[in-house]
Amino acid sequence: MPVYGYDKDYPFAAFVTNLGKYNEGELVGEWVKFPTTAEEMKQVFDRIGIGKTGDFGQVYEEWFITDYDCYVDGLYDKLGEYESLDELNYLASKLDEMDRGEFEQFQAAMEIGDHSGSVQEIINLTENLDCYDVYPGIEDYDDLGRYYIDELDAMQVTEHLRNYIDYEAYGRDIALDESGDFTSFGYVRDTGSSFHEYYDGDRGSIPEEYRVMTFQDDIPEEELSEWAMDIAFDMDEYFRQNDPQYAAEHPEAHAAREEIYENLMAGQVMALEEKLAALGQTQDDYLPSEVEKFKEASGYEEFLDIDPAVIREALENPDRSHVEEMLSFAEQAEREYAAQAAAYVQTPSDIVDQARAVQEEPAQEDRFSIYQLKGGDETLDYRFEPLDAIRRNGLSVDSANYELVYTAPLTERDNLESIYTRFNIDRPADFHGHSLSVSDIVVLHQAGKDTAHYCDRFGFSQVPEFLEPERAKEVTIPTPDQMETGETVRTPRGSFYVTAMSKEQMEAAGYGLHHQSDDGKYLIMGNGTRAFAVLAEQPEKDNPLRTAEMTLEDDYGMIDGIINNGRRGEELEKAQTEARRTTPEKKPSIRERLEDAKKECSERKPPEKGRPDREAPEHGEP
Repeated sequence: MPVYGYDKDYPFAAFVTNLGKYNEGELVGEWVKFPTTAEEMKQVFDRIGIGKTGDFGQVYEEWFITDYDCYVDGLYDKLGEYESLDELNYLASKLDEMDRGEFEQFQAAMEIGDHSGSVQEIINLTENLDCYDVYPGIEDYDDLGRYYIDELDAMQVTEHLRNYIDYEAYGRDIALDESGDFTSFGYVRDTGSSFHEYYDGDRGSIPEEYRVMTFQDDIPEEELSEWAMDIAFDMDEYFRQNDPQYAAEHPEAHAAREEIYENLMAGQVMALEEKLAALGQTQDDYLPSEVEKFKEASGYEEFLDIDPAVIREALENPDRSHVEEMLSFAEQAEREYAAQAAAYVQTPSDIVDQARAVQEEPAQEDRFSIYQLKGGDETLDYRFEPLDAIRRNGLSVDSANYELVYTAPLTERDNLESIYTRFNIDRPADFHGHSLSVSDIVVLHQAGKDTAHYCDRFGFSQVPEFLEPERAKEVTIPTPDQMETGETVRTPRGSFYVTAMSKEQMEAAGYGLHHQSDDGKYLIMGNGTRAFAVLAEQPEKDNPLRTAEMTLEDDYGMIDGIINNGRRGEELEKAQTEARRTTPEKKPSIRERLEDAKKECSERKPPEKGRPDREAPEHGEP
């Protein structure tokens, strides 16, 4: 990191001010050091009242920048009152990633005034430092001429003739030929490299890890629903006016609009767009442009918008991935939920007793069991919900809500993914539950040990609490911060703190894969706001989370699935032997790769920084 002026460790700070309060005669704002994070920016907005209602019922939505503290020469005069906070953070992050030599190149280029008319131009300047060479200590034409002749041997001159050379004139010609100039950092010359525009001024061109206004991107569910209903109403009217076949197939306007609305909310918009295109609509027309805006606002994922015809075709081709099939059957799960109840029902509260009996029956065969939620209003909030959503809502995976619908021997070829595929595509004749879907539980009994696995949106997540109903409300997921090792890993995208959590534990905490270190040793995983480094391959050693579990809460036991504190933990630990049947290595599952693709964006974690110790400025004060 470069050394900024006045012994500061950040390039600049901005005083962000509530415009509504300012117009009322009150200066309400806060200093923000850049680079910062989306989380910190959101907290600042909350503290200064952006988004809150004033005394007269007005909502404070607008802000501006009252003043800057800049520790980069020449930058202060380039920054205005209404600069984009995302742009400012982009610029500050690029400056903070420079080493001292690169920073001096940047400062020299700023001093000669190249590509420095706006924040956009300055951001592009940080990406084009290879266009400039800086020669420190060269202060005038005479120095330049002597440097080229004496140091670079640009001209062969014998010693007795050197006193007769006009070094100044020679240096002037060199500077003119090279488009060079003199700065406080020395002589700067144009290398002749092309200057490329990496950033075009569009917010979408700012890398996600540098954006700090992402918390304003999310539209409330109520607004999104109203928007979808408006689009559905207008689209139904257009179809009725321009497509007689549509009107004949959908005589009930209300039902038709409801269907369009549900497709929009579910992200199934491809067929609607194709129908609009078939009727002559282009992206410049109202309905296609509204659909496009809605897709951007709702986080539309094209790879999830699957045509059923494509799925049927894929089913005929065994060489193709099963992603489409799995997604299709997951969508059918809710419609199938009212299917025939399980012929064989066993309450999973018996699982603990079964586990304790393992030591008396060491030769018991490996088996798997499938549990699905009971019917009724009591389980509505759990049905087809991903695990993170359940825990966010203060709920837990309670075995009392489930019933056993199927059990069978576990063969050497069986694993969680093969079970998922089998109970969606080629279900056994004696299986009477619905297709395996989100919120279902698969319990594996292997080598005398029971493990419970929650069928999640992507892949499976272990839920030890399913086997210990009395502990269901004690589930707490550790945070990457709690598990930091104190080490950092640097990649071309920034510096990241190392956490002792595994890839699977990070995924359970809501973090997805962003990129990998150049040496392949670390995975950089983020949640859209922060990012951490984890070991790509976990070493064979004691689980570090067991220490954390002892520290965080006595008798915790829900991190590694082994109850190791207290009398009940000892009992269960006796029942669960340490041996686990070795599973052959396999390629990452389709759903794991799908998850990685969906979560490809996370932001680098900038240095933890507080606000400058400075009083709020008077407006207009330099």
